[in-house]
Amino acid sequence: MIRFDALLVTLLIVLAAASALGMASAQHEARKLRSTLEHEQVRAQNLEVEWGRLQIEQSTLVSHSRVENIARGRLGMVLPDPRQIVVLEGDRP
Repeated sequence: MIRFDALLVTLLIVLAAASALGMASAQHEARKLRSTLEHEQVRAQNLEVEWGRLQIEQSTLVSHSRVENIARGRLGMVLPDPRQIVVLEGDRP
């Protein structure tokens, strides 16, 4: 009977130690995942800021006045004389 009790106590100690190790491992994994989540949230915020900046930059680059200035300055383009403009009417799909 004493041998059975000693075996039972040993088994309970081993199970308690395994449970403690499992809990420590789970807590460590949870901390790692939390750290990864926070890192990715910061990255997402930075990407949103960059996206907003790129949208502003795009709207600036395609503004009519900028395109017109480049067409006049770099390409030497000018508006045609109104008498040279012909408007064609056609069927629209």
